Amino acid sequence: MPESLQPLAVWLVQHTYLVVFVAALIDSTGIPFPGRLILVAAGAFSARGDVDPIAVMLAGAVGVAITDHLWYFTGALGADRVVRAFCRWTLNSELSPRKTADWFDRFGPLTIVAGRFFAGVRLLAWPLARPHGVGYRTFVLFDALGSLLWSGVWVGLGWALGDHALDAAGDAGWVGIAIAGIGVVVVLSLRVWRRRPLTWGPRNGPQTP
Repeated sequence: MPESLQPLAVWLVQHTYLVVFVAALIDSTGIPFPGRLILVAAGAFSARGDVDPIAVMLAGAVGVAITDHLWYFTGALGADRVVRAFCRWTLNSELSPRKTADWFDRFGPLTIVAGRFFAGVRLLAWPLARPHGVGYRTFVLFDALGSLLWSGVWVGLGWALGDHALDAAGDAGWVGIAIAGIGVVVVLSLRVWRRRPLTWGPRNGPQTP
């Protein structure tokens, strides 16, 4: 590991579970944030025996699930307004709600699990779940599965790479910071001028319990 990362590594090991929880929570909001990279780093620390990989995975899953639930209930109260606002605030185009709706038509609640790994679907699946017939009990089941899978993939990747992941983070540290900064600027700029109307709508169908 690069010497420049040693102080950060010590701090991260001391607060790994809290950091992973918060990182996963923020990552699911759509805010430009390297949450998945933090999970990879935590997985690398677990490979060295510094932290428990299962606890790290659970911390990430709980963090992302909390945000998912907030999106679900917000969408249930007013999905149209939520999606319109969300697409103004982020880089999602007007095609993203339609793409997500198509996923729900084809895969039903499995969208909550698989859609998490696909851009344009993963951030809109939760506010659109209720309008597309996914009841709360079904949502809890599939979201728990998806959260554990998502967290496990990134933590497992870090565990498999070990110190190679930390070395790569050190080599690309400034690049990552620059990309994150650019992302924030772009998103804030879009909030100022982007006001394109969106046309989408949930398909009618029975709700699952």
